[in-house]
Amino acid sequence: MKPTLPQNDPNKQQRSDYLNRQQQAYQFDYQYLSPLALLKGVPASENFSSTYLAERIVATSELPANMLAANVRSFLDPLDNLQDYEDFFTVLPLPQVAKIYQTDRSFAEQRLSGANPMVLRLLDQSDPRGEILAKLPNVQPSFDIRKQLQDKNIYIADYTGTDKHYRGPSKVQGGTYEKGRKYLPKPRAFFMWRWTGIRDRGEMAPIAIQLDPKPGSHLYTPFDPPLDWLFAKLCVQVADANHHEMSSHLGRTHLVMEPIAIVTARQLANNHPLSLLLKPHFRFMLTNNDLARSRLINPGGPVDDLLGGTLAETVELAREACSTWSLDQFALPTELKNRGMDNKTQLPHYPYRDDGLLLWEAIKTFVSGYLKYFYPTDVAIAQDTELQNWAKELASETGGKVKGMPQRIETVQQLIEIVTTVIFTCGPQHSAVNYTQHEYMSFAANMPLAAYRDIPGITAQNILEVITEKDVLQLLPPYKRAADQLQILFILSAYRYDRLGYYDKSFRELYQMSFAEIFGGTPIEQLAKKFQQNLNMAEQKIDANNQKRVIPYIALKPSLVLNSISI
Repeated sequence: MKPTLPQNDPNKQQRSDYLNRQQQAYQFDYQYLSPLALLKGVPASENFSSTYLAERIVATSELPANMLAANVRSFLDPLDNLQDYEDFFTVLPLPQVAKIYQTDRSFAEQRLSGANPMVLRLLDQSDPRGEILAKLPNVQPSFDIRKQLQDKNIYIADYTGTDKHYRGPSKVQGGTYEKGRKYLPKPRAFFMWRWTGIRDRGEMAPIAIQLDPKPGSHLYTPFDPPLDWLFAKLCVQVADANHHEMSSHLGRTHLVMEPIAIVTARQLANNHPLSLLLKPHFRFMLTNNDLARSRLINPGGPVDDLLGGTLAETVELAREACSTWSLDQFALPTELKNRGMDNKTQLPHYPYRDDGLLLWEAIKTFVSGYLKYFYPTDVAIAQDTELQNWAKELASETGGKVKGMPQRIETVQQLIEIVTTVIFTCGPQHSAVNYTQHEYMSFAANMPLAAYRDIPGITAQNILEVITEKDVLQLLPPYKRAADQLQILFILSAYRYDRLGYYDKSFRELYQMSFAEIFGGTPIEQLAKKFQQNLNMAEQKIDANNQKRVIPYIALKPSLVLNSISI
C-alpha cells in the first residue's frame, strides 16, 4: 500500500484490473431520485465494521429506558400543556434549549448557532422583500426601516419558496396522520442586528414574521399578544426543521457527497494518494445513505410520518436542495459571502461562521501540504490519468452530475479548493447539522417537524384569528409524534465513530495498516500531526469564544467533529 500516482506505478495492469472491478461494483442509480446520481447496490466493502456496530449500540443504550418511562407517563397524563414536552426526557438529559426556547433571544440565536444556521441572509436594500417591512405596526416612530436596510442591519430567513437559493416548500400542501392533517408553514422571518452600547457588541433580534406570503398579509411582531407571537415563531421553527432535515442535512451533505464517493471508488486506484486522502472522509456514508432510503425515507417511515409534507413532497425538498447546490458556490467562504454573512465587522456574532472558518483553514492547510507533496508541479496533475478521469466522470451528465466540478483539473491549487470543500462538507458541515439535532430538535416544542393545525385565518368579520394556548398546543406534535421525534433524532446524534484529522481507526479497518505505516518516511506523517495541532488550536479559540457567547456553540469543536458522514 505505497501511495503512488498512476504515471509512476510499475503495476499499471494491476491498477487497471482493480478499477475495472470497482466500476462493476459501484454503479449509478439515476432512477430513485432523478436526476441525482446515487449508488445502485452497496458493495460489501462499504458495510459497517463490527467495531462501529458495537459502539453504536452502546451509544444509544439509554434510549429504551427513557422511552419506556415516557410511554408510561403519557398514558396517564395526555399532552395538554407545554410542560408535557419536557416530561419526555426521563432518563436522557433535558436539552438546555427547553428552558429558553420561547424567548426572542433563543429564537434569533438559533439562526446563528442552532441546528440550521445556513438559512439567514442579509437583506439587500434593493430586495423587494424589504418593502414588506415598510409599514411595520407597533414600532417606535424613530425606527427607520430604509435606513436599517441601507446600514445592512436587516436579515431574512425565507421559507416561502420564492428565494432563489431555497425554492421549497412552495409545492408542499401537507401530509396526513391518523387523526388529521399535517401542515408545513411557508413563513418569512425578519431579523435586525442591533448594536448595544459598545460598537463591537450587539445581538440579533426578530422584528417581524409573515406567515402568509400573500402581499399585504399580517405581519406578526414582538409587540403582538404573546401567544400570537409565540405561534408565529413556532411556525418558523416548523419550516426551519423541514429545511434542516431535507435541505441542509440530507440534501446538502449526504446526497451531494454520494456521487463524489462513488466516482472516487470507480476512478482512483486503492493506492492513489487522493483516494487515500478521501476514503476516511467517505467512511460508512454510502451504507448510511442506503439505509436512509430504505428505513427513513420510505412509505410509513420517519420522514413520511413526522415531517410536514407528503412523502413525495418532502423528498422533492431534498431534490431541490441538491439541484441548487454546487461544489464551487458551497465552499464555506463563498457560501457565507453569497448570503452576505461574511463581514465580521458588520455582523460580529455568528458562531457557525467563525468556528467553521477556523476548521476550514486547518483542513485547507493540511490538504495543501498533502497535495503539493504528491503534485509538486502542474505537469504531474496533467499526467495523472486517473485524476483526470475522476474529474471528467464527476462533471459528466452520464456520471456524477456534480455541479461546479470542472471536467479537467489544470492546477494543484484548483484541486486543493475542490478537496477542501469535500472534506469540510463530509466532516464539519455534516457534524454541524447532525449533532445539533438532539439539543435543538429532539425537544419537539422547540422545533416541531410538522404543524398539526394551519396558520391563523381571517374571520367572517375580516378580523385575524386570535391565538389561544389551545391553538399553540394544537400546532405542536401530539404524543406519539413527539415521542417518535425524540427517538429518531437521538439515534441520529448519539454516536461518534471517529474524530476529524485522526485517521488511524479508519485506516486500520480499511487497509489493515496504520496511517503511519502507509505514510511513514514521508512528510505526510508530520503534516497530519500539524493538522491535529491546528485543530487543537482551533478548539482552544472556540472554547475562549464560548466564554463570551450568550449560548455556547460546540457543534464545530474539532474534538466533536467527525471525519465522515458516518451516521
